[in-house]
Amino acid sequence: MEEMLLEAAREPESAEWTPTGFRQPVTRWFRGRFDEVAAVLPSFERRPFSVDRPESPELNANELYDLIVRREQRAGNWIPCPTGIVSKKYRLIDHREAAGVLAHAFGRVGIEPYGLDTHASMLRYGAVMSLEVNLPPDWMFDPGDGHPVLLQLRCENSVDGTSPLRVALVWYRLVCTNGLVVGADRDRRGYAHRDATEVEDIVDFLTAGLDAARRERLVMTKWLHLPVDTSKLPQFADTTLKDRWGAMDAARFLHLARTGCDAEPVDRFQPGKPSEKRMESTMPVPGSPTKATSAWHIAQALSWVARGRRSPSEQLDRLQQISGFLAGLIEAD
Repeated sequence: MEEMLLEAAREPESAEWTPTGFRQPVTRWFRGRFDEVAAVLPSFERRPFSVDRPESPELNANELYDLIVRREQRAGNWIPCPTGIVSKKYRLIDHREAAGVLAHAFGRVGIEPYGLDTHASMLRYGAVMSLEVNLPPDWMFDPGDGHPVLLQLRCENSVDGTSPLRVALVWYRLVCTNGLVVGADRDRRGYAHRDATEVEDIVDFLTAGLDAARRERLVMTKWLHLPVDTSKLPQFADTTLKDRWGAMDAARFLHLARTGCDAEPVDRFQPGKPSEKRMESTMPVPGSPTKATSAWHIAQALSWVARGRRSPSEQLDRLQQISGFLAGLIEAD
């Protein structure tokens, strides 16, 4: 895998964001084939967390923590930079190591990874990575509304201890980039950096996830024609959704379900329940009806709001909750 990373045929598309006053970009984005993107992922190493005191070398290094440093790397134009401090017990799972594990796991389940359309977002000097890999076209399907859905593997990793290595399969709607996690909460996978991450773990996850995806294609097709009692949406927004996502996002969801448009509050300080807040439309949401009437519409409205979170980890947490929300609404009917 390492040889493949070093021998990618070309550089992927890239973009970066550098705020005023910063010399290095805090956000970078890459898109290309899996091998092209994997080749430009930054590499890291751990070093002693110490100060330069030659007169007392035995006191230089911190006994509890190590320093994580980004290596210099021509591919991706990375320069050396400290990125975090971690416990001595922390196992550093490099982004390139994570990509290698995914490549081996794809091969084990019969999917050739290197030509797959892949996106990578790098945050905080490359310490946090969100990798999105679109599976081959034979996993794409149209649930019946004319807007195809494809299957995507998402991998999140950090090298600064802020989050574990996480892997999920997500149904990705092309018209508006909405997503639904395959298998709901019971099939999510997270691998803590204190433990070894084995290829077999990812292989087992992919095997079970792909089996679940085959079943869910039929389920989602039925969702498009499964009615939901919209009179119960205000109570859902005022209770379950508000408690999990907050009042503002609950109000956004309710407005979207009623109008097909995203919204913002007229008065952010207006008291009351989400269903009582006055909202002003900001934009039509691609692929959304003017009024949600089916389980599929509700799922897409929730997914749109979930993707509004800036943190990829928060987005994934919320996407994993949607199937549970939907099950509760359907059972209530």
